[in-house]
Amino acid sequence: SLSGCPRATFAGKKGKLSGDEILNTKFKTSDVLENDEEIKQLNKEISELNESNSEMEAAMVKLQSQISTMEKNLKNIEEENKMIEEQNEALFLELSGLSQALIQSLANIRLPHMEPISEQNFEAYVNTLTDMYSNQECYQNPENKDLLESIKQAVKGIQV
Repeated sequence: SLSGCPRATFAGKKGKLSGDEILNTKFKTSDVLENDEEIKQLNKEISELNESNSEMEAAMVKLQSQISTMEKNLKNIEEENKMIEEQNEALFLELSGLSQALIQSLANIRLPHMEPISEQNFEAYVNTLTDMYSNQECYQNPENKDLLESIKQAVKGIQV
């Protein structure tokens, strides 16, 4: 009570507070209980918010880890793609050299029903050669055997 409070008694003695003011400033038990319930509710909400924040932070750390992993994977894939491109360029150059060597080697050999080999008809010429070697029974006559043998001799020196 205020009567037992030294400050309230001292302030009342000085005349700063009148008797009505002293009575009005007394806390009612229901007010204290109401404030206590509000504090409990606020503490509960704070706990829920802290828990939610912790979950969000954990999710954020997980996402950052996933992003970091994805970035590393992307970098590795880009490096692999670069290496594959370099290998493809090297293979293309090698193929170009082989096709030029084949054209030079077979320049004097004419296949039936075809023009002499050149860059323009190179693919058709190679397809015809492939067909000839895979279906050799069709080319059993002596003239075709001589043609196949001369082709073998012409390409014998090409290093693959």
